[in-house]
Amino acid sequence: MSDREEDRLEVYRIIQSVREVNKTIFYAFWNEEQHLDLTAVQHMALAILNKRPNIGLSELADIAHMGCSSMSGVVDRLTKAGYIARGRHEHDRRSLVLTLTPEGKDIMQKVDAMWMERVLPILDIPKEHLDMVLDIHKQMIMKLTPKGMNQLEQSSNDTTR
Repeated sequence: MSDREEDRLEVYRIIQSVREVNKTIFYAFWNEEQHLDLTAVQHMALAILNKRPNIGLSELADIAHMGCSSMSGVVDRLTKAGYIARGRHEHDRRSLVLTLTPEGKDIMQKVDAMWMERVLPILDIPKEHLDMVLDIHKQMIMKLTPKGMNQLEQSSNDTTR
């Protein structure tokens, strides 16, 4: 097997592992929360608004790493459910801001309690291992984002001079 083929298989193995962890986390959440009629993405939107009330749709979408059109659908469903209220920005009456309703805060507390109970076993992993995983995730993000790619190109150019 060539070095290139070995590299390819190793990359697939790493990506598959990350996907499995992500899938397991979302499955655990969905499995626990399905009786609340709340999806993982909806919970994420509520959690963001709980920490950062009175933000607009585009800021909510940016924080959630989603497109505005996708987040708009999430917000519409949460508004219809009575969990989010749309209002006007106090300094710019043309801008809409989003806030949690009392029902939204209530469902957030219920979901957070259930969610934490479900994922808390992660903390049974030794802290130094968790710190290592988080550091590796940061490194992977840096290598796979434009900023990181530019740094990689720069260091490659520096070594070839």
